[in-house]
Amino acid sequence: MDKLRKIFAGGIRRKIFSLVLIMIVLVIAAYTAVFFYQSSRVERLVNETYDTQKQIYIENGLEDQYESFRSDAVDTFHKEMFHARNILILLVALIVATGLASAFSVAGRITDPLNTITRRVASQGVRNKQFLMEDVYRTGDEIEVLAESFAKQSARTVQYIEQIKRVTAEKERLGAELDMASRIQTSQLPSQFPPFPDREEFRLYASMTPAREVGGDFYDFFLIDDDHLGFVMADVSGKGVPAALLMMVSRVLIKAGLQNGKDPAETLASVNNQLCERNEEEFFVTVWCAVLEISTGKGIAANAGHEHPVLRRAGGRYELQIYKHSLPVGSIADIPFRQHAFELHPGDSFFVYTDGVAEATNGQNELYGAERMLAALNRDPDAEPKQVLANMKRDIDSFVNGAEQFDDITMLSFLYLGPSDRKP
Repeated sequence: MDKLRKIFAGGIRRKIFSLVLIMIVLVIAAYTAVFFYQSSRVERLVNETYDTQKQIYIENGLEDQYESFRSDAVDTFHKEMFHARNILILLVALIVATGLASAFSVAGRITDPLNTITRRVASQGVRNKQFLMEDVYRTGDEIEVLAESFAKQSARTVQYIEQIKRVTAEKERLGAELDMASRIQTSQLPSQFPPFPDREEFRLYASMTPAREVGGDFYDFFLIDDDHLGFVMADVSGKGVPAALLMMVSRVLIKAGLQNGKDPAETLASVNNQLCERNEEEFFVTVWCAVLEISTGKGIAANAGHEHPVLRRAGGRYELQIYKHSLPVGSIADIPFRQHAFELHPGDSFFVYTDGVAEATNGQNELYGAERMLAALNRDPDAEPKQVLANMKRDIDSFVNGAEQFDDITMLSFLYLGPSDRKP
């Protein structure tokens, strides 16, 4: 069996040669065996015929003539058989030559197109972009069908590659635009800390970590005048570029309202009506905003559907400030917004954030939650605002443990020192 496998090993041309040669050998062997078998039978029949007539020749005294006649007949028979064997050898040689020539021709018709196909396919992407039909493939059989299949597949592949190139170029363009949008968005948020180096009555720090290239969260803080500080923490519904555009519009409107002397409730009412005018996508914005009188620590805050702020009194622990909220901005036109007064004393601090903090999710689909947030804040309650945010981000990262971030994470920490506690 192993020897048979070796005979048929190799390429198609060798296999065809081997198969044809074996068939020829088997036919010749069978024909030769029949020839010699029939020859021996004829010779035996001749001998038997002469033996039956031998007695007649002996009785007539012709024994010598009989032996001569018989010997001549046998010699003649052997000569004829010799000629027949020669003719058989010539026929065998002719059959072998014809069979091998036919095998070579058939093998060439099969292997030449296949070898050409192999070379063309191997050169795809190096010298040739596409496999094309050639005359050598037009054999009228399965090889032509195979070549046509390669040609069609190659055409589809080339088309697919062109589409990939276009899509890749478009993605690169969009990526560059998103990168530019991200830089523009980042530039719109306060990023210099400390933001007011000459003010010693307070310290603050803020950060935003978008889930995508651009985010819908935003924070803001700004001096309305020398004694009033405005705060904004907001989250636009949705993600990506639409949310980022609405974020920038909302930020400008809220800041303009507070800087024009409106209180937080009036500002949110005005912004709400402006956003509702053409809000076909039905986006909305949750907002916490406040105005603090720096000299007294007294302030006014309004919460439009946003997360509860966290307050820490001097020497105490961080605690959620839970109260009834107004509806988000941009949801329904001409609605009133609640606001409430608060007061900070020297050493007090607060922490405001978006839902990306409490709703950070780990690989087991567990939410970070308000309890873990408070625990992280209270591990180092006396930390400076920048360290507060670093502690929170580290704790969130440890909790999610590499899981994908689904929402923007935006935080702001503020420490009130008061006029009497100014430090160099």
